[in-house]
Amino acid sequence: MAHCWNDIRVTSNLSDMKKTINVLVIEANEYYNNLLSNALQQSINSILLNGEYRLILHSFTNAADYIRKIKSQELECNDAIVFLDYYLGDGINAAHIIRLLKEQTCDTMVVLLSQSRTVREKSNLSHYDYFVVKDSLAPALCSLYLRQFIENKFSVTLDG
Repeated sequence: MAHCWNDIRVTSNLSDMKKTINVLVIEANEYYNNLLSNALQQSINSILLNGEYRLILHSFTNAADYIRKIKSQELECNDAIVFLDYYLGDGINAAHIIRLLKEQTCDTMVVLLSQSRTVREKSNLSHYDYFVVKDSLAPALCSLYLRQFIENKFSVTLDG
């Protein structure tokens, strides 16, 4: 594994006056994690260029690293959108992460991802906002959910 987590910050000198967009990607497959993280960033580049917003993207390929960071409060989880794969490896699945988010009283929007369409029916998870099947349209759909999150959070209408 080349990396366990990335922290991408797109900011300028006036970053403390900007509205912060917090994005978490928790996906064990490094290729898909990079694909989704890049798609999310690219989808809001035009928003970032206007200088009013900054993006903080935390990307994890190892769920245990994420769990350690959130429990130690090294990572803030409020006002974030989380793109969360259901099967994370090492016996960890989305239920563990969602339970942790609730324990930490995190105010998050959760987009649950899975290659299996039956995960939605089989799992008893109820604390996620959207379910996305990981197919060729998933990055675009996740980008739309990110834009919706931004519109709702900041009470704005984004063009495009």
